[in-house]
Amino acid sequence: MSPAQKPKTSAKGLETRDRIVDVAVRFIARNGARGTSLADIAAEAGVSQTGLLYHFRSKEALLNAVMDRHLAFSEEWLWGDGPDPGIKIVDIIAKHMTSWPSQHDGKVASLLGMNTVVLGENVSPDTDLHPRLVDGYRTTIDRVTATLRSAQERGEMREDIDPQLKAMEIIAFCYGLEAAWLVDPTIPVAAAAAQWAAQQTRQLATASATS
Repeated sequence: MSPAQKPKTSAKGLETRDRIVDVAVRFIARNGARGTSLADIAAEAGVSQTGLLYHFRSKEALLNAVMDRHLAFSEEWLWGDGPDPGIKIVDIIAKHMTSWPSQHDGKVASLLGMNTVVLGENVSPDTDLHPRLVDGYRTTIDRVTATLRSAQERGEMREDIDPQLKAMEIIAFCYGLEAAWLVDPTIPVAAAAAQWAAQQTRQLATASATS
């Protein structure tokens, strides 16, 4: 194979890999990981099962790639404006949630649904993905805690609020609204998110930060 051919082959391989992950996300959101076989995914993705295993050596490897997709999605919207948004983190979350209704039939709904299903399937400590899910949750809590603590140090957030407990509350709100919207996409998710963000800002901000 000539050097000129290698990038084309590599691009094709990446395209196939992405297509497999796309299908896996949709199928897991609908049927769960336990109810989805590699054969089902391969058939929908238009590859043989051997071809799928060329890219992902096991179902566990594919599941981790699916979780990587959700992680990249979360990183983009939660931290896309910078690593330390302070109390503006609640506005960033609300803005993200406001975009959901126009995307319910697209990749966003599949990613959120997949993550919700995977969480439900792996609540037991003896499941394969449980350690990763625990680590991901703790990392997110730590990062939100850090940005809230920075806001306190800058005088933007009240000193009497525990940053870690508030971070846990924020993430719990995200999980709850995600699940509610997936069950009933007609709920006024944008209005609920905007009201929540405004309430959080009033609760968190110091007098000097709002003046």
